[in-house]
Amino acid sequence: MSIKAEYRDGVFAPLQEVEESTPGKVYEVFSEGELKRLAADVPWLKGSGRSFEFWENEEDAVYDSL
Repeated sequence: MSIKAEYRDGVFAPLQEVEESTPGKVYEVFSEGELKRLAADVPWLKGSGRSFEFWENEEDAVYDSL
């Protein structure tokens, strides 16, 4: 879920209706800068997955469900 929020009187208030939310559950709100930084890390993380391809074999498949 992604929402925009405004900080007012010490509280983050959503700027739109939040669907499928649960009262009392804690949600994290990220700033635009944080989201850009996280998005910049995604290609690097995807690239690092290739270094574990040697585990993709039938012999080790038993561990896939752990």
